[in-house]
Amino acid sequence: MAALQHFNPGTVVEWKLERSSGIQEHIFRYVFWAFKRAIDGFVHCRSVISIYDTRVYGKYDIKLLIAVAVDANVSIFPLAFTICTNESQETWTLFLNHLKEHVVTQRLGICLISDRHGSILSSVQNLPAWKEPYAYHRYCVRHLKANFQKAHPNKDLHDLIWMAATDHQDCKFKRRMESIRQEDQGAYRWLMRHELDKWTLHADGGRRWGILTTNISESFNGLLNMWIAYHCHGVDVIQADGRQNV
Repeated sequence: MAALQHFNPGTVVEWKLERSSGIQEHIFRYVFWAFKRAIDGFVHCRSVISIYDTRVYGKYDIKLLIAVAVDANVSIFPLAFTICTNESQETWTLFLNHLKEHVVTQRLGICLISDRHGSILSSVQNLPAWKEPYAYHRYCVRHLKANFQKAHPNKDLHDLIWMAATDHQDCKFKRRMESIRQEDQGAYRWLMRHELDKWTLHADGGRRWGILTTNISESFNGLLNMWIAYHCHGVDVIQADGRQNV
């Protein structure tokens, strides 16, 4: 990390280390970093941040947390990263606090899009800086739909829930929901238990800028996985057309 900061002046790094009785060395728990160019560039991005986590495969069982924005050209703009020993409310709280302190800073009205992992929900709920009116938390509709389908595996509802989530008009949303209610009352009640502004466009208030999912952070995660596989493990990366990268 010292080399990272040396060759990228202004890069922010935050560590969390622990000491255990009888052990002289510090035990690694968490490290956050954000490049100076990402910090400077975020002011020109849309007011939307997608967060995601992934497992880092290798010698150690660790997690990588990622925050990604979208620039004015609708391109992926990586913001910040964290490597931690596990995904928990503590690590997500640290990550979101550092993201606010070093990247988001004084910018208000940010829309945070994530899945409904319990650790993320608890962290956002307990951090005033990430609650309205300072920030707006929205769910990834694809993850919500996946959770819905586990609870209610009805193929006839697959398209209806997506259309209900993406309708821009309240009248159209109500028609979709009435169709869902007639098909499966339990499914209707499951959906209506969730705050509408969290998962529907018509009640969103324009906070999402039309971004429905965490695909931008997951796409960037896929790119990182390919890079790690190719450069660190000697695995050949196969392109979509079947050619082999060299």
